Amino acid sequence: MCGRYVLSSSEIVKKKYNIFLKKNYNVLPSSNVLVLDQNLKPKLLKWSFSPYWAKRSFNIINARSETLEQKISFKESFRCIFVADGYYEWHKSGNIKTPFYIHRKQSQLYFAGIYNNSSGCCIVTKKSENDIFNIHPRQPILLVEDDFISWTKYNYDIKKKCNIGINYYEVSKMVNYPYNNSSKNILEVLIR
Repeated sequence: MCGRYVLSSSEIVKKKYNIFLKKNYNVLPSSNVLVLDQNLKPKLLKWSFSPYWAKRSFNIINARSETLEQKISFKESFRCIFVADGYYEWHKSGNIKTPFYIHRKQSQLYFAGIYNNSSGCCIVTKKSENDIFNIHPRQPILLVEDDFISWTKYNYDIKKKCNIGINYYEVSKMVNYPYNNSSKNILEVLIR
C-alpha cells in the first residue's frame, strides 16, 4: 500500500511540466496531486478514486493490480502516472510501526495509477519486490519514462520486475502526523 508520498522537487516539476507546486514532504490522500493523464499531459487530480456510478465517495487511494481488470469499481477508468520523489511505508512489528522513506537517488519516481473524470485518481499496487517486502508486503507499481506509453495504452506487463535502483531507510515518526510537511520527514534516523 502507498498512503503517503513526497513531491518536493518543485523546480524539476516547473521545468518539465510547467506547473508550480509547493514542496510537499507529506502528500496526503484527498490532496490534489500531479499526474500525467492518458495522453501524458500534466493534470492536478484529487487523490481519492470513486467509480463513475457511485452516489457517495468511495475514497479509494490504492488499487490492487491483480484485480484491476475484474473489479467493477475500476471499469471505465483511464490510466495515469503519479509524479513523486519517494514514498513512505510503515514496517509493523508487533504493535510498533516504523516509517521508512523509499526513493531513487537523484531521480523522480513514477507510480502507475488510474483515474476517471468524475472523481479522482488512485495508485496501482502490486506485491513488493526484493528488500521492500521486508518493510511492507505491497508497493506501488514503479515506472520509468520508457514505460509510460505501454502503461497508458494498457500493454504494460504488470508482472514485470522493477530494476531501477530503489533506496530506503528509516525516518522519524514525525511523518505520522498528517500535516507535518517538513523536509525533516525524509531525514534518515541514524541512531535509535
